[in-house]
Amino acid sequence: MSREQRRQQSRGGGSRPNRRTPVQAPGGGGVPWGPIAIVGGLLLVGLLIVYLVIQSMGEDSGLTPSEEAEQDSSPDLAGTFVPSQGRGHFNFTFSLERTPTPFCPGVPWSEEPDGSAGITPTAGAGTPEAGSPTAGAGTATPQATGAAGDGTAAATPSPTPRTDCYASNPPTSGQHLGVQRNVDVTGNGDLINIPADPDVYPEDIVMPRESIPHLLEHAGVYVAWNCAEDNQECRSAVEDLTDLVNDRIDNHDDRVAMARSTDLPEGYLAIAAWTRFIYVPASEYDRDVFEDFISDHACRFDPEGFCG
Repeated sequence: MSREQRRQQSRGGGSRPNRRTPVQAPGGGGVPWGPIAIVGGLLLVGLLIVYLVIQSMGEDSGLTPSEEAEQDSSPDLAGTFVPSQGRGHFNFTFSLERTPTPFCPGVPWSEEPDGSAGITPTAGAGTPEAGSPTAGAGTATPQATGAAGDGTAAATPSPTPRTDCYASNPPTSGQHLGVQRNVDVTGNGDLINIPADPDVYPEDIVMPRESIPHLLEHAGVYVAWNCAEDNQECRSAVEDLTDLVNDRIDNHDDRVAMARSTDLPEGYLAIAAWTRFIYVPASEYDRDVFEDFISDHACRFDPEGFCG
């Protein structure tokens, strides 16, 4: 064996590997999960920022919560919506001798139960003087929107709501009497506060029509009824409604006042909050409907912070 052969044999019988040839690591090339996770996280953060910006722009209406509530005509809320007629105060106090502010034409009430004529505002009733441009101006037809049976006691809204009459029965906004204490509303020594405190009032207590919007402005709900003495169906509905109102006052701290209303035609019940109302014959009374109304609207409109 030659010297060269012995050298090769001592080295393992083969040639040395080329150190310049790369050797692949076991398993081959992996997915770069680290960079992918970083990029994904940045995208998520960016999307979240965009979403929050869009949400904040959509929610910033520039209105207070009460202003938004006043303008909310959503059909998801109980009752018929009546556009606001404002929140002004009359410059006079309650008097039994004063002619009340009228209902707008087309609004049924006890003296016009079918709503066929309505009444024209008259001078001396907290309205423009006869002969002024707005006295008796405009006509209206009964509104037919809202829940079944509750849309027959409101005038159709006009582009500019009138302020010289009430557009629904009961009123749901508009000019009203200022705060008064211990007011004799019957002439028989029956004293109440204006606006009325939460309570179920005796049958001989009738809320002055012009005091109702003030109660509603104070985050309240007004419940009204007018039953003939011998109308047992109506009286039974009032008994159940009385139980409901007492429960809402005692157990939910709702600001609800219930009283007989001589403005309603006999045999009718009604409930009102700011810009919302329901008006039904006693034969169509549904406790759940009235309870839903109170739940939706007690404290919903609260511009003066009565609900904390």
